[in-house]
Amino acid sequence: MSDPRPGSLDALVQIHQTLIRNPGPRETCAGWRAYCHEQTCGFVVTFDDPAYPETDSRSLGLDGHDHFHDIPESDLDEAIMRVVDTEGPVHLRLLTQRLLDAAGFSRAGSRIQARIHERRATLGATGQIRLDGNFSGRPEQFRVPCLRDWSGLPDNLRQLDHVHDTELMLSLVRTVVEAGSLAVDTALNDALYRMGFIRLTENARERLQTPLDRALQEGFLVRGKEGLEPGRKAFERPRPST
Repeated sequence: MSDPRPGSLDALVQIHQTLIRNPGPRETCAGWRAYCHEQTCGFVVTFDDPAYPETDSRSLGLDGHDHFHDIPESDLDEAIMRVVDTEGPVHLRLLTQRLLDAAGFSRAGSRIQARIHERRATLGATGQIRLDGNFSGRPEQFRVPCLRDWSGLPDNLRQLDHVHDTELMLSLVRTVVEAGSLAVDTALNDALYRMGFIRLTENARERLQTPLDRALQEGFLVRGKEGLEPGRKAFERPRPST
């Protein structure tokens, strides 16, 4: 296939896609999240690779209590918000572990779990965070996922079920965009690997099916002759609302 003529529509499209894939210093995941906190955004494909940001449990200020229920509601709510701001969308299992570590407890019994559920539900009901099943996050964290390397987390936390669908979808889209075209199984395997997961098991294939279906339905990916190809929406950017 010959290169597009300079100045042709195909050439301009290639230039646009190259610029999107090589963003400026302000077009990071964090930068787009800040933008989409103020503006109405759909799903944004980001092209930087931040390390997985683990919350420093010492910064949460939950220690010094004999019982988890002795922690004041305001302190627990603030700790939940800090974990969400650092790691959101964060799975309930990771959120619970961060709170336990901060409070100096080794396991979450039924009463501790019930209290975390209660405070999380209250924060969701008051609109301070958004809840999506077991995941908690700011609204813009769901619209603008970050593609994080999970390989440094301990095995009990580095689980595919702890990754939100939007981050899995981002990894699939990014993997196909950067390759140009990939067979479905190759795209699934490579998308997992870049996040720090070792191989495409049958369970992993099932876990990735919903993010893949959404990427296809919404036009971020399309099916081509050789498998998956980037869709037009993979290169779109939000515009300020008027």
